[in-house]
Amino acid sequence: SAAQNPSNNSQSDERPVAAKSPAAKKSSSTPKDGKQSQGEGTVRVDTARLDDIMNMVGELVLVRNRIINLGETIEENALSEAIGNLDLVTSNLQSAVMKTRMQPIKKVFGRFPRVVRDLARNLGKDIRLELEGEETDLDKNLVEALADPLVHLVRNACDHGIESPDERAKMGKPQHGTIRLSASQEGDHILLSIYDDGAGMDPDLLRQKAVEKGLMDEDAASRLDDRECFDLIFQPGFSTKHIISDVSGRGVGMDVVKTKISSLNGTIVIDSQKGAGTNLMIKVPLTLAIMPTLMVMLGGQAFAFPLASVSEIFNLDLSQTNVVDGQMVVTVRNKPLPLFYLNEWLKPNQAPLSNTHNAHVVVVNLASQKVGFVVNKLLGQEEVVIKPLGAFLHGTPGMAGATITGDGRIALILDVPSLVQFYAKKAA
Repeated sequence: SAAQNPSNNSQSDERPVAAKSPAAKKSSSTPKDGKQSQGEGTVRVDTARLDDIMNMVGELVLVRNRIINLGETIEENALSEAIGNLDLVTSNLQSAVMKTRMQPIKKVFGRFPRVVRDLARNLGKDIRLELEGEETDLDKNLVEALADPLVHLVRNACDHGIESPDERAKMGKPQHGTIRLSASQEGDHILLSIYDDGAGMDPDLLRQKAVEKGLMDEDAASRLDDRECFDLIFQPGFSTKHIISDVSGRGVGMDVVKTKISSLNGTIVIDSQKGAGTNLMIKVPLTLAIMPTLMVMLGGQAFAFPLASVSEIFNLDLSQTNVVDGQMVVTVRNKPLPLFYLNEWLKPNQAPLSNTHNAHVVVVNLASQKVGFVVNKLLGQEEVVIKPLGAFLHGTPGMAGATITGDGRIALILDVPSLVQFYAKKAA
């Protein structure tokens, strides 16, 4: 659509938005006045994209009919070719449908110039905002879901990251601080970066705070590397700031950000250097409807781990396990890894896996730590379409949805954070 003239911003809100764009005047579906709120649930789609979808649906019907025909003659080579055509057309259709739900990230980025300007004025700081990759497209639902976490991270960078002009001058830095928001696409994922050239994070201070708050003892804190120290800020109530402000929160919020990103099957990584600045990198899938997973079996039932949360897989050696404070652990690269037997939570009536050596451990990233889940069979990776649970199963702890696998099985998709939160606390 045509760019809007900034001079129009001062005009009455009662004027239809479409009046600013000659191209938009031709649309009969432009929301007006009281109907404006109804437009929030819609996505504008180019007619060319809809034509592409219709053409591919037609191709899909033709390929389907061919398979039905070939099924009567049972010609293996021809059938394989038809299945290949069906796979190709289905993939193209899937891609086209996804494009109709795409929106540029600038819908979220557009609010930050004012947010940063207001915060800088309130905090008495000189902060400049740089935006990159505003035209990067991602699923409409993801655009909306990322808004609150990004706002919190930007506010946090203004409050905790960027120093006052006097402090920056003493350190030989420019008086103005810089916050840079960037977005880019990498394969089937979107990469978001929130960078500030502020004070950075002090790993030693984070270790000290972790001990003071009773999260770990001094020995455990001393073994943390810098990246693990940075991840401590995702613990509930963790803050190193002595002065409480209303800008970025009162020691809460970063754990909520982490939980929200995890619920989107995404990850968040912190890279920071004391005195130089901090970069938070978020990686989320392009869409929420389709998810790459790791399929496993428990007592004849298929379950799916979101692949984004899986760190590694290894065979279970029972001779390497120990019990520490009532929790079974296994040593991996000289670090203890908590182990949980999924069948004891999800298939309690089945024979326990603890009596067998034929098992595997799926290691997943959970907040600032890793945990291992013991399963008896790995089925491999599979891209699945997520289906919501029905009313009877809705709200089941640890379940994000369901799907139908390539061989016709029904598999439940695991929500790892809520799974551990519910069952681990229950077991304790």
